[in-house]
Amino acid sequence: MMTQKSLLKFLYWARDFRSKEMFAALNKYCNGNVLDVGGGDFYKTAKKKNLNFDSWITLEPSTEDKPKIKDARFRFVAGDGCQMPFEGSKFDTVLCIQVLEHVFKPIKMVAEISRVLKPQGHAVFLIPQTATLHLAPYHYHNFTRFWIKEVMQHADLKILQLKPLGGIWSSTASHLFYFFLQSMRFKTMSAKECERNIFFYLLYPIMVLYAVISIPICLLFSLGDLSEEPNNHLVVVQKQYKIKA
Repeated sequence: MMTQKSLLKFLYWARDFRSKEMFAALNKYCNGNVLDVGGGDFYKTAKKKNLNFDSWITLEPSTEDKPKIKDARFRFVAGDGCQMPFEGSKFDTVLCIQVLEHVFKPIKMVAEISRVLKPQGHAVFLIPQTATLHLAPYHYHNFTRFWIKEVMQHADLKILQLKPLGGIWSSTASHLFYFFLQSMRFKTMSAKECERNIFFYLLYPIMVLYAVISIPICLLFSLGDLSEEPNNHLVVVQKQYKIKA
C-alpha cells in the first residue's frame, strides 16, 4: 500500500515531469547564490537537471523538514518564510515552487523574497490557480494571474514571464485523480470535518467508473486547453533598483 511519503514523492515527480517550462526558466535564470523557499529536497532535482548555481540554501519552517543531503554547496536553514533570517539583497536567485498556497500571509512572503533578492536578481515562482485540497490543514489559497500581477508590482518585482501551465481540461483531470486520494482519505488530502453523506456511498462505484473513463479523455482535450483555468502559473520576476529621490 502506498505510504504518505511515497505518495508525495510521486506527486512531486509528476509535477516536475509536467513542468518542462519551469525547468527551462530555471536553466535560463538560476545562478549564483540560490534560496529555495519551502523546497524540501528539490536541491536533488536541481543537481540532476544540472542547474547553474554556486550555493544553495533551502529554507523550511522546521528542522523536521530537513532533507538528507550531504553537499558542500548545500545548506539547510529552519525559519519563517514570511520573516526570513537573512540580510537584504543577499541572493541572486530565489525559488518559490508551489509554496504560496500553504502560507497564511502570501503577500508578506513575496515581500520578503523581494527584500532578500539582489537588485537585478531573479525569482521563479510556480503558483497554483486550481489546486485541490492538499497538505491539509496547511492549504489556504489559490491565485489568479490578476493577484499575481498586483502582488509583484507592490513588491517592486518586474514580471518577465507569466505563463499559464495547463488549463481547464488538465485541471479537471487533476481533480479527478485527487478524487481517489480524497475519497480514500489519504493523510493531508482530506480532513475529518469533510463529511460524506449517504449518496456518496451509494454512488461511489459510478463515481470511480466515471473518473477512470474521464481522466484520459480530459488529458486528450488538454492538448487544446483553455488558459483561463490553469493548474499553475509559471512566474519569473526581476527585482528593480529603487531610485532615491
